[in-house]
Amino acid sequence: MIEKGKIKIEETDDTPLVEFDIEKNILRIAGPSFPENAPDFYNPIIAEVCNIDPQSPGQLVIELEFSILSSASNKMVYEMLVKLEKIFYLGKSMKIKWIYEGFDEDMVDEGLGYKANLKIDFELVEK
Repeated sequence: MIEKGKIKIEETDDTPLVEFDIEKNILRIAGPSFPENAPDFYNPIIAEVCNIDPQSPGQLVIELEFSILSSASNKMVYEMLVKLEKIFYLGKSMKIKWIYEGFDEDMVDEGLGYKANLKIDFELVEK
């Protein structure tokens, strides 16, 4: 379900849970992300999330917790974060939490890569 200011997509075997609620200032994406067509899955999410009013109150918390992240999904997630960063520069307070399993060095490396390339407050959180 995608509607103005809200997204709720249930997790499947190859796509993550997506929860977005601008009134609650939360964007959560969690689970496996290797859809057959990553742009088809992520573009509607990116379009809705990027409608955030930079002057809206509160801090948007972006929680990203991937168990698997394909290269195509990685590209789409990075594209979304770069677009959100533009909203951040326009005045919207944001924080990214990259949540990972302690044993998953690949996810730590992915998180560190994002952190190095984004100016949004970015926290790596071990589960």
